[in-house]
Amino acid sequence: MATPTVRLQRDWLQMFLGTEWKAGKTWAIFFGRLALGFVFLWGGIQKIITETGGAMATKGFLSGPSVAGSPFKDFFNGMSGNWTVEYLVVSGELLIGVALILGVLVRFASLSGITMMTLFTLAMWPIADKPTDNPIVDVRTFYLVVFAMVFFLAPGRFLGIDRWLESTKFVQKHQKLTWLLG
Repeated sequence: MATPTVRLQRDWLQMFLGTEWKAGKTWAIFFGRLALGFVFLWGGIQKIITETGGAMATKGFLSGPSVAGSPFKDFFNGMSGNWTVEYLVVSGELLIGVALILGVLVRFASLSGITMMTLFTLAMWPIADKPTDNPIVDVRTFYLVVFAMVFFLAPGRFLGIDRWLESTKFVQKHQKLTWLLG
């Protein structure tokens, strides 16, 4: 029989971390969520640094040599120099990063990441630039697949704000919101 102190500690851990806090899978998904979040947060920060230097972070990409071979180059070249596109890409990377790190609205962040990586992949199509490159998987398609996994795993429930949001009266009253939280 467990002493009251041990039982209270176990109950507190389960309340704070959930019931799967001892599982290695849970921690692996948590650290994967953090890593992906930091990649996107860092990308957004680097683009802001570029902007503070007076340049547009997306202009070189959308009109540069990485898009030149794409069958969609005219579409993406047409967006080059557009401040709305710049704002969407930069703020999108920042918000995706913050959402994943904090574990808040992770499903929405993963849908945003899937959209962003799909557009980046189309902009730089074909995937392989050289005959020795992998023609199917590169960093963009890898991130796209990881975002799909994040969508279905809903890792914001473990050490994330999504867990707390699901328990609020507002979300309980509006059950459709639980889909967004996972």
